[in-house]
Amino acid sequence: MDIEKSYFPNSMKEVLDLLYINKNAVILGGGTDLVLQLLRGEKEAQVLVGLDKLEELKEIREEEDSIFIGSMVTFTTLADSNKIKNYFQNIYQCAKAMGSPQIRNMATVGGNIINAGSAADIIPCLMSLEGELIFSSFEGERRININRYFVNYSLEKIKDREVLKGIMLHKAPTLKGFYKLGKRNSLAIARLSSSVSVEVSQGRVIDIKVALGAVGRFPIRAIEYEHWAVDKNLEELVSEEGMLLLSKAVENSIPGRKTLSFKREAVKGVFKEAYGRALDNVNY
Repeated sequence: MDIEKSYFPNSMKEVLDLLYINKNAVILGGGTDLVLQLLRGEKEAQVLVGLDKLEELKEIREEEDSIFIGSMVTFTTLADSNKIKNYFQNIYQCAKAMGSPQIRNMATVGGNIINAGSAADIIPCLMSLEGELIFSSFEGERRININRYFVNYSLEKIKDREVLKGIMLHKAPTLKGFYKLGKRNSLAIARLSSSVSVEVSQGRVIDIKVALGAVGRFPIRAIEYEHWAVDKNLEELVSEEGMLLLSKAVENSIPGRKTLSFKREAVKGVFKEAYGRALDNVNY
């Protein structure tokens, strides 16, 4: 880890100026993944640009019909936020289940997204909410739906000299839930996760978004299941027909994998748990 210079600017302008001057600079957020990658030699960096002093990136800001989550917001901050708990129970449940208290204190939303791990905790939640990623660069601002970002990852992934400012989420009156299956407890990396957002009218589904994590290179949306679920009643969503569609989504995402047989069955229980939490009024 041969780092020659480290900068901790006080404004986004300073960050972008430093990235412009130092072409191969690496951005440091919470550091829970990056520091280990540097120590193991998996990543190289001569110049680090830290974002820790940018208070604007640590905000959870409520607007008229949306919530902005800064990229430097930690999972502890998510779990402690009444705005998140009130509007996005799936994110709240995710934040409470993510890692140890020490990891939650350091790990950031932005890092979880940019590292783009298959089992990243927050990504399925943001996918089910149709979150919009906001990037800044010396050329200006770029906004992109998170589902499009990961479907077209090779084209849309964060560019050189670009910074993820945060995520914009619409305050929709939907039922939301999240659940992850780990090997032991919340300290484990998810073997499978699901986030669901359901819009209901008179007991029938108007719209539904289901995202699955740890079933491919990136989390995915269960599109065929979503189309099937529209106009179904709430009980039908966990019917055998629906569960077969979720199993099919897993099969299509990881064909031939050693874990396929396990995940094809496990996804049914993981989804049912996430869906049950969406329907449950009890605070987690």
